[in-house]
Amino acid sequence: MLKKYQTLLLILLSYIVVFAFYPSITADFIMLDDPIMIKANPYITNLSVSNIKDMFSSCYLKLYHPIVTLSFALEYSISKLNPYLYHTDNILLHLFNALLVFFIIKNLSKNSLISYITATLFALYPTTVEAVAWVTARKDTLYSFFFLLSILFYLKTDDSKHTKLFFGLSFFSFLLSCMSKPTAVTLPLVLMLTDFYKNKLDFKFDTIKKYIPFFITSFIFIYVAICSHYSFEEKAITTIFTRYINFLDAHFHILFYIYKFILPINLSCLYPSFYNHYDIMPSYILYSSALLYICIYFSIFTLKFSKKIFFGLFLFLITVLPSSGIMPLGISPVADRYTYIPYIGLSYLVANLLYVIYTRKKYLSIFAMGIIAVFLFIITYQRNVLWKDNINLMTQAIEYSPDKAGYAYLNRGIIYKSKNELDLAEKDLTKSYSINKQNTYIVFHLASLRQIQKKFSEAKKLYYRIPKGSFDYIDAVANLALISSEENKGKTAIKNMNEIINENSHIPDYFYHILSHIYHKEKMLDEAIETIKKAIKENPSNSCYYIKLMDFFNEKNNPVDFEKTALDGLKNINNNIEILNKLILFYFKNEQYLKVEQLSIKSAKLYPTNHLAYFMLGNLSAINFNYDKSLFFYTLAIISSKGKGEYYFKRAVVWYMLKNYSQAKKDIEKAEKYKYVVDNLFKQDLERLKKVKQREFKR
Repeated sequence: MLKKYQTLLLILLSYIVVFAFYPSITADFIMLDDPIMIKANPYITNLSVSNIKDMFSSCYLKLYHPIVTLSFALEYSISKLNPYLYHTDNILLHLFNALLVFFIIKNLSKNSLISYITATLFALYPTTVEAVAWVTARKDTLYSFFFLLSILFYLKTDDSKHTKLFFGLSFFSFLLSCMSKPTAVTLPLVLMLTDFYKNKLDFKFDTIKKYIPFFITSFIFIYVAICSHYSFEEKAITTIFTRYINFLDAHFHILFYIYKFILPINLSCLYPSFYNHYDIMPSYILYSSALLYICIYFSIFTLKFSKKIFFGLFLFLITVLPSSGIMPLGISPVADRYTYIPYIGLSYLVANLLYVIYTRKKYLSIFAMGIIAVFLFIITYQRNVLWKDNINLMTQAIEYSPDKAGYAYLNRGIIYKSKNELDLAEKDLTKSYSINKQNTYIVFHLASLRQIQKKFSEAKKLYYRIPKGSFDYIDAVANLALISSEENKGKTAIKNMNEIINENSHIPDYFYHILSHIYHKEKMLDEAIETIKKAIKENPSNSCYYIKLMDFFNEKNNPVDFEKTALDGLKNINNNIEILNKLILFYFKNEQYLKVEQLSIKSAKLYPTNHLAYFMLGNLSAINFNYDKSLFFYTLAIISSKGKGEYYFKRAVVWYMLKNYSQAKKDIEKAEKYKYVVDNLFKQDLERLKKVKQREFKR
């Protein structure tokens, strides 16, 4: 019966998923690595062959995920930093993953209802919101897409004549999955588990050899992940004791994930540590090991009757293992996004339970399915709404554990700082600092706040605490240089920044931008020009750098290089409006009116609300005494700008030339309303002519 309506039900599931996650489409980037992974990522700003090679041959922020970076670069090439496309793609990936789950479970269980319930639970579980609504979590949605695709292709090797083709596609998908996130290394064990479920697993060489390329690939990516993510110092201080603590913690973390599956409420984007690792370990950490092994033993015991419980539980355990905390992962010991793939196993168990009820009490089962679906949909929708707003998201994380939410306070403080709400920023950053005074990231942002508050002495003391090799070290040096420049010690600032450039092979573009600013302040214009050129070379998609270089060439009275820089900027940033307008003004000043007209028309077509383009076309028409045409363009400029005094004044002059003194007077009043200073002689002459015309009209 269900098989007959399979397509219709999958379409229905697709609509439900899109609707449940729709609020996140309009979300901004989240203050949880999005600024670093997206906005400040130099690898995504162009799609040149050399840049793509760099993506695949290097790590970014100790992470190797070139496929994810490539996906960001493709999106950047289309929409730059508009978050809409990034969020839309995440939702589409989640939808595709839900469909893949359906077809994988269908292949294994041969039961459409179990497959549909499993896919629905996977698609609507509230914990998936973090992986979907957070752009940086693309690692999870993308690796999962290739991970599931690899499983599906592998399963197809049994049901097709094209066994070698599907095996090759499975391995290639696995490779892409590993290059999206190293967590994918568990796939070989999952493939063995599926073979076990289908009674195909044995330990003869002919069977085992097909796993060999998968295991070799897994070992390679495990090695790459450990070498790139963990520094030599981190490996050196790791002891047998710390590994033992991590091992015990992992048991509790796994049970925590099971608990959140059973009761998916009171979630957080930043779970704090469960206990202070410098104190005595709580007893519940030890008990968790015993409880987990009891669950495992129970699943093994059920093999006498069925493989379903064993398969579901071990699918969860195998895929959650890399994220269980055996190896330290990040600022939070657990995270909702880590359950993205693992919860498929637990969803499969629930689907089987509901199916058993369905075979015995059909209507009760349907009622239970409906209640569960509605419950999950409501929580998931509400959580997507929460992820739309950075402040609310961080506030909820703080409310989850107020005394341990150091990182949440930090993020909210950074947001307040960016909004120039310095009192609120001060409160949150100080609270974050009181919770963890050793965290250099917190120290950096507190120092940055002190710098904004002009408390330079306090800022410098904090910046000096950031050690060499720290992620924030180069930024700290740059900010210290800005403070030195403010204190009229520009030469010292330049010396310190150049030392950093000489010591490091890769310098971020904004570092050169700051250095060029200090050179300019020190009247070293040639050095400022050469330095901002380096910033452009590092990041050719930043319009501010081209505008800064254009200003330098303008100051140097070098119109040739000014024009060349503008044209290069328009080429590299696809007709950026700021550069376009600056070039139009340059041509107008130099009386190159034909170029002004061509660029203004082009700008108006590209950016229909660009009031400067209409204003310049109005000026050109006025110069050519075509007052009716200039009146039209000035009016468009006024409508587009929504209040610019100069535009009203120019239109008043046109009304004056057309002898419509009443309209001219109205525009003069508007111009003055918008703070444009109008010459008194012009106003007096306009008033006189208006009165003369009124007398003539009366006669």
